[in-house]
Amino acid sequence: MHDVGMNMSQLAMSVKQIDDTIALARDWSHQLLHATENFDMERIGAKLEATMDALGEARAALEGYEEAIEADHNSVGTVKLV
Repeated sequence: MHDVGMNMSQLAMSVKQIDDTIALARDWSHQLLHATENFDMERIGAKLEATMDALGEARAALEGYEEAIEADHNSVGTVKLV
């Protein structure tokens, strides 16, 4: 736990949960895309492809989050009670 009350392991687990949720949504989008391809549904297929791209970008934005949490944790000074 950090001196000011932020639990770093809880923060990391919460960010991982977000990453896992994005990965699941991307997987569902991918499965739906294949289903739409079977019925030549090009317009919704294009929307699903765009969704998959956006979700991929969101996951890429979270890459290295554990190191970022650690670096932020180490850069914050200690708090002293007066």
